Formats: sequence, structure tokens, C-alpha cells
Amino acid sequence: MRLRHACARLARVGARSRPSHQPHRPMTRVPLHAASVGDVYTVECVDLASTGEGVCRLPDGLVLLCANTAPGEVLEVELSSVGRSFARGMKLSSVRASPSCVTPPCRHYARCGGCAWQHVDYETQRERKGRTVREALTRVGRFVDGDDLTSACVGTKETTRYRNKMEFAFGSDASGGVVVGLRPRGTNDSIVDLEFGCLLQSEAADDVLSAVRASLKRVRGRIDAFDRTTGKGTLRSVTIRTATSGDGKRSLMVDLATTASEKELTSGALAELIADITKHEAVTSVVHTTVPAEAELRRAGVGRSAKFVKGGKKPISKRKVVTLYGENKIVETLHGVKFELSSASFFQTNTEQAARLVREVVAGCGFAGDRSETVLDLFCGVGTMGLSVASNAKRVIGWEVVPEAVEDARRNAEINGITNADFYRVDLSRLNPSKGTKALLTTPQGDVLPMPDIVITDPARPGMDASLIAILRTIGARRIVYVSCNPATQARDLALITAPSQGSQDAAYVLKLCTPVDMFPHTAHVESVAVLDRINA
Repeated sequence: MRLRHACARLARVGARSRPSHQPHRPMTRVPLHAASVGDVYTVECVDLASTGEGVCRLPDGLVLLCANTAPGEVLEVELSSVGRSFARGMKLSSVRASPSCVTPPCRHYARCGGCAWQHVDYETQRERKGRTVREALTRVGRFVDGDDLTSACVGTKETTRYRNKMEFAFGSDASGGVVVGLRPRGTNDSIVDLEFGCLLQSEAADDVLSAVRASLKRVRGRIDAFDRTTGKGTLRSVTIRTATSGDGKRSLMVDLATTASEKELTSGALAELIADITKHEAVTSVVHTTVPAEAELRRAGVGRSAKFVKGGKKPISKRKVVTLYGENKIVETLHGVKFELSSASFFQTNTEQAARLVREVVAGCGFAGDRSETVLDLFCGVGTMGLSVASNAKRVIGWEVVPEAVEDARRNAEINGITNADFYRVDLSRLNPSKGTKALLTTPQGDVLPMPDIVITDPARPGMDASLIAILRTIGARRIVYVSCNPATQARDLALITAPSQGSQDAAYVLKLCTPVDMFPHTAHVESVAVLDRINA
């Protein structure tokens, strides 16, 4: 949501300035046009922003963002920054509670940046996510019927323990020991020590995190954390991935990312940490990823709220991965399909909701039921969507830029006995539209592929390149199913796909439906599945 479009109304009781040297002295009136850092206002929260913060307004109409509030709450806020288009503030007290506020289930929530909306009841979260998609369609895509085209957000039964993969960072505590946890809100250079675990991941994964914490105490003083500002130190992060087999059995993969040498992996404090991890009965794989001993952060410029921002030396694109225990693979089951995942594989991090997402995609494809259709699967990754619909199709053709993902997709097809799916590597952001259909329907070996009846596209947050959209309109499949994790870029692309036809070789489409799916409870993130039909198909 663009800040200048934030829908809010003012409920101001007063505005005061608090002198820093005499905190108990009566506060003086602040002119409506002179808001500055340190001023205190009483405002009402009227909405939730895409950042997860509450949206309020100052008396002069300036948008004010504040964390840990919810629509309907009247609160006292001290301004922490004031810009030309919006301000941010810190909540001092609640004057009137919000009916949407609940007690956060996590004891780390006040500081941890892993969640933004634990203090907001789930129905309010779900409604806001649906509205995010609707607003993107109407404001970015300029669809006058955006509200009617957007269905209710598909919610989830489980709002905790839903993530199958979590990455935790290592850091130093005040006494020089190593701690492991997540970053605080708005900060890149410190760590919230997760003493009580993380409610986003499985209990089995939490047990492993607890074992890591206990091991760090035992090796205290013999190993240090990686410093992202200098590139010095050893322990950078630990990623815990949980997979659930068809019979419900849990298995875990643990990926330690460090700057350590091969020798340090077999003796000393790091080797002891690795041994402690392997003792957990659910751990079936432990791998080590080597990271360069280079700074990842640089000092922020003047006016930035954070001390450090990303932008140190550019990390190497391919890191060395060594298997220390078991194999570098773990098997997850989704929609009846087994997916063999390596430590580097991308996979939807909420398996239960991913199954609902796949069901929306299958329904959106509108298969005839006779397995006569060819499906073009763009940005296919490890084959999640394409392999999930293969049983409904005559043929699936997948395109993906990451070579390791292409290999994963091919292997996943093989282990499932799926013979009607082929996967190829291509950079979908660098296609030449002058080649027409050949740009997407020719293999790297020069073989001509059949025209698709259905296109499934699932791009990353930046969305699709205009050249790709032009080629899709040239191909003219009868239906396009567009899966997105960014409502704004999806709406932008949908506007291009549905633009009027420019000739007989340029198919136009109509948007039939857009369904939001909540993949990440307690955050502002939302996925959506849009279904488009070719006009005069």
C-alpha cells in the first residue's frame, strides 16, 4: 500500500512536546504544522500497513506509522522520525484498546522481527490481506471491478508452527558469548536470543534450536559469531528445515553456514556443535555451507533509522556445500507428490497452505478432464506446480533460470514416476519478443515445443518482464494462471496482460478471478492466484 493512499481518519485528543531534560514538566502545545522528532501525539490507529505497522494520521494529515497497534486503538505516540510523506513513532501507552488486539503467543514478540502481527487477531489479519490484493488491483492495475474480482482470502487453521524452514543468525551477547536467534525489527546488526524457541517452526525444529543454544554454552569462548559489518568471525547462520512424509513422520535437515576451514569441521568447538546436532533423533541430514569472510553490511547514511544496511562486498553466487551427516536431501510430500529437496532448494515454507495454494491453481487451470491439455509452467522452481498438475495434463513444460532447481525438478519427476513433464533452463527476464512463440516454445537444443493450452506463471516478487508478457500474448493460451507473492507487481502485470489487442497475433485476456491465500500468518505477506481467460478463445 502506498503511504500517500493510506486510508485513515484522525481521532486526536491532543498533541504535546516532551522536553528531554524535564520529563515530568507539563507538556506544551505543538503547532499543527511543526511536527518533529520527540513530539507526543494522541492518535487513533485506523488501518494496517503492508509493513505490518499501524496507520494513523497527525493533525496536519501526515501519515504516521507505529508498530504494535491495531485498528480502533487510541494511543499515545512519540515521533521517532518525520519525513516529507510520512512519519514513524513509538507507542508510549494505550488510551483505548482495539477490539482487534490480542495477547501475542510468543514471549519474544516485543523485540523479535520474525512476526509483525501477533498482537492482531487472525480474522483481522486475513481480512487485511484480502484487502491488500483488492487495493492493488484497483490502484495499481486500475481494475474498476477489483473488489468484485477478488474472492475472500483463503485462511489457515494453524497460525503457529506452520513454517517448514527457518534461518537463524548467530551473534554475540554483551559478555562475548555466542547467541542464536532472529533479527530485531528494523535492525541488521544484532540478535534476539530465542531462549524460549520460535513458534513459527515445528516443535522438533525447536528442539534442535535448543540443542544449538545448549552446545554454544558448552563451547563458550572457543568459537565466535560472524560479524556482518566486518566479515570476521565464524558462525553466520543455522537453517533448520522440516519435512513431513506421507505417514506423518518428521525429518530435519540442518544447514550450518560458517567461514570455517575443513579442519575446523572435524575437530574443535565447531565439530562439537555439529556432533550435538546429529544426536537429535529427527535429524537425518547436516550440511555445511561455506560463506566468504567478507562484510555483508555497510554503515547507513544520514537519515537512516538503522545503523547498518545491506551492501558490503558482493557475496559469491555459488557457495561450497559439504554433507557432514546423512545425505544432502530431504523429502517433502505435497498434493500427493514427493519432492526431494537439497539445502539450496526453494520450496514453499508453509506446506499445509501450499497444498491449498496448489488446489487453487488446479481449480484455476480448469482442466477438461481428459488429459488433453499442454501446460507451460513458468518460473517452475523444483517443479512444485507443474508436477502437481501433471496428472491432469497431457504434457507439462517447465522453464526455470536456476540450474540446480531444474535438476531438482527433473529428479522429482523421476522419483514420482511422472513421464509427461520436462524441465528446461532459461532466463525468463531476458527473452527476445521479436522471436515470437519460438522464444518460449523452442528447447535449448532447438526442438520445437507444442503450443500450450494453459500457462502457469509463478514469478518472484519483481513480477514478469514486459517482454515475457508480450510473448505470452503472442502464444495466446486459452487460460493463464498467475501465482504471485507481491500483489502490486501482479496487478501491474495483469493490467498488461488484459490490455486491448493490437492485432491478430496479440491475444487479449480478461481477468476472471483473483484469490488471496494467506501463507504467512502474523506477517503482512500474502500470495494470490489470478485466473485469466483469452478473449474469444
